[in-house]
Amino acid sequence: MEAMATDLLRIGVKCKITRTKVQGVRAPHIRMKLMIPKDVRNHLILKKNDFAETF
Repeated sequence: MEAMATDLLRIGVKCKITRTKVQGVRAPHIRMKLMIPKDVRNHLILKKNDFAETF
């Protein structure tokens, strides 16, 4: 998992999370934005999916 996270950060995949207080509610409103570069496939090493071939 650490290697995968490092690889995603290396190619520029980012996640922006914002929290906004909501009056009268204990839990905040949370918004998540996943930012993936358009050329992501050029930077990642895509491996064959062995699980899909098995089933």
